[in-house]
Amino acid sequence: MNSDRLSESIRSLIEATADAGKALSAKSGLPLEYAHIQDALVEVMELDSPEELLDKELSAVAIAAILENYDFHRLFPKQIAVIHFEDSIIPDRTSRKLIEVTVRANGEVWRIHQNDADPRPSNPHGHNLESGLKLHLGTGELFQGTRNTGEKVRRKHLEAIRAKLSKYALPPLAL
Repeated sequence: MNSDRLSESIRSLIEATADAGKALSAKSGLPLEYAHIQDALVEVMELDSPEELLDKELSAVAIAAILENYDFHRLFPKQIAVIHFEDSIIPDRTSRKLIEVTVRANGEVWRIHQNDADPRPSNPHGHNLESGLKLHLGTGELFQGTRNTGEKVRRKHLEAIRAKLSKYALPPLAL
């Protein structure tokens, strides 16, 4: 796909997702954002990554229909920690979530939830909303949806996250 076509596909997906998100937010009573809709689509459509959505050319009506019975409440689990880093711990070669504008900054935020609706890749696990990555809190492996990216965060970064979660039950450290 050439860059103009890719850019148009991304814009169309974001627009359709935003429109569907408004309707689904009104129906569910939840503050649904683009990332929630995208994650739900990847799950319901059983895709390996958000990039696969570009080929689907979904309209807002189609997205709303696909997600009509999706339980969005499970995307709002109880947050147990927010961990801030001065510099990104995501390896450079790791793909990022589909967004219209990419703003690169050194810092990032990881969210860890108690009783996450999806216990994979570990229970609990970390979420990076900017990248869409999930972090296995035992191995440091990074996942895009259910797919292991083949990348890991460095041990010192994983230990820094785990140190902030010391009062919670975590998977055994296997690095």
